Amino acid sequence: MKHRHMSVLCLIMLALTLTGCGSNDFRTDGMEEVRVSESDGFSSFQEDDIVTFDEPEAIQVFEDMLRNAEQQPGIVNMATPEYDVEVNYQGEKVDRYYVWLGDLGMPTSIMDVTDTHTVYLVPADMTNRLIELLEAD
Repeated sequence: MKHRHMSVLCLIMLALTLTGCGSNDFRTDGMEEVRVSESDGFSSFQEDDIVTFDEPEAIQVFEDMLRNAEQQPGIVNMATPEYDVEVNYQGEKVDRYYVWLGDLGMPTSIMDVTDTHTVYLVPADMTNRLIELLEAD
């Protein structure tokens, strides 16, 4: 009986440990606006040809993208990003991300511009929602 309790405790500890792996610290509350443009690369953040999303349904897509992004292990060396994404929050706070949009049914990669050695993957269902949103505009 004592062995069974110890096994259950070990399984619970393992599950709690694994749920913490791959998570992120991206802010998602208080988003007011998301601006997206084609990227010029890592050295600058594109300020021209910006598409602005400020409707709650569109902002929800970006909130879900950030909430579901899972950190990948190791240090990365990525190709030039496809998109620059700027998230504006209440209180004039701003976060910026580089995005490599996957094809339909494939994951999308994102990177915080302040940490270009870490990449996060967003599940394929989020890629599909992002493509739908970006193509609609």
